[in-house]
Amino acid sequence: MLRKHLIAKGIGIKNDFRIRGKEVTRIEGFTDAVFAFAVTSGQGVESPSLANVRVNQDHDGNQQGETSLAVDPNDPLHLVTVFWEVINYDTQDPSNRQKRLNWAWTRDGGLTWQSRRFENGVYSSDPAIKADRQGNFYIETILVPHFPDQTDASIGILKSTDGGETFVKTADIGFNRFMDKPYMTIDPVTGALYVIWTDFAPRRGLSSWRIFFAASTDHGATFTPPRQISGPAAFGSWATAAVGTGGEVYATWSTIGYAQRVWFNRSLDGGRTWVSRDLRVADMPSGGVREGSGFGWPTVAVDRSGGPHHGRVYVAWPTYTLGVGAIYLAWSDDRGDHWSEPVRVDDLEYAGDSHNLAWVVVDDEGRVCVTYRLLRPDPAGNLRAQYLAVSTDGGATFGPNVRISDGIYPNVIFNGDYDEPVAVGNRLHAVWADARFGGNGIFTQSIDLRDFD
Repeated sequence: MLRKHLIAKGIGIKNDFRIRGKEVTRIEGFTDAVFAFAVTSGQGVESPSLANVRVNQDHDGNQQGETSLAVDPNDPLHLVTVFWEVINYDTQDPSNRQKRLNWAWTRDGGLTWQSRRFENGVYSSDPAIKADRQGNFYIETILVPHFPDQTDASIGILKSTDGGETFVKTADIGFNRFMDKPYMTIDPVTGALYVIWTDFAPRRGLSSWRIFFAASTDHGATFTPPRQISGPAAFGSWATAAVGTGGEVYATWSTIGYAQRVWFNRSLDGGRTWVSRDLRVADMPSGGVREGSGFGWPTVAVDRSGGPHHGRVYVAWPTYTLGVGAIYLAWSDDRGDHWSEPVRVDDLEYAGDSHNLAWVVVDDEGRVCVTYRLLRPDPAGNLRAQYLAVSTDGGATFGPNVRISDGIYPNVIFNGDYDEPVAVGNRLHAVWADARFGGNGIFTQSIDLRDFD
């Protein structure tokens, strides 16, 4: 068979592998921003089409980041994403910036988007979004009305009953506390909302950082009082959560001080009680995080496919050694009591490449998908791109990773600690921020996962 150097309809592929019987060869000179598409004997390669779609309709150069994406369970073409937008910042102290909540929606599977800003005049950050069986969408976000003063800060809950075109605030959680890194998940059967976050007091040191939880069973109108779910030895941050096939609530987080351990806990009764002693997923090497790279969270997903790994729980996370990040994953078949040995997810293309912002999801056929961000050293500053790794054997192995951003772009200003994709049917919808047009904008890509079988 005649071999050609090619990108399968624009996808950067890191090693030789086959897509539906067509052989694909790795590309040399991988830092090129634009790749040509070549075929053998005029025959195209059947693979996910790639031409990223811009989500935000921002025209004033504001920076965006920290994305989360949800799909309407009744319509796989109907998706809503959230992200923050920097509306101004102190040039002498770029970390002191005013951010606002933005969202965007599509009803054609991501081909076209409309976006809006939540015009409440309040600093907003760390958003996540979920949808219930009735097609309502819910957003959680930190709200800090006197930023940077944390007085009156809360986790705000917003709800949309018109498909994500408008949102109204329905509740506040943890009012007037010092909080960070909230995340929300939903029970796809009952519609219960679960919010998890870090409650901390910086003056007391890292060991005071605790994981808190609240639940709503009335569609976001009210929430249970905040309660701590992490034990004294499992202090940490960057918590995420997922719901198991039997309604279990699973939570994972990492210790801080550059993340030395990944922790896990579960509730079998909707968050009312939790395992008394937090469970260890894995130890993580510590060694610092590259400047401007973001930390990345441990993330958790559950196989609901009805296949051979139905009910399996997956956790993916980044590790950092001498500032260089790598992506690992482990799984459990007994609701978190025992965990597999960690599996390396990402490919290393060039020395110095760093990977972080890993997020794991499982599609309806049981494919395990991990998106992550590449950071590549460059004299002008780090370059970045978005990648996807897919496992079709329950996380035991991952195929060669593919680039799902159209190119590799400059990394302008801090663009967040996470990018959350969503899987529906046989498709993965990825979302992220990059600076291909000079400032960080939001981009998305829909990928047919059958091409990875």
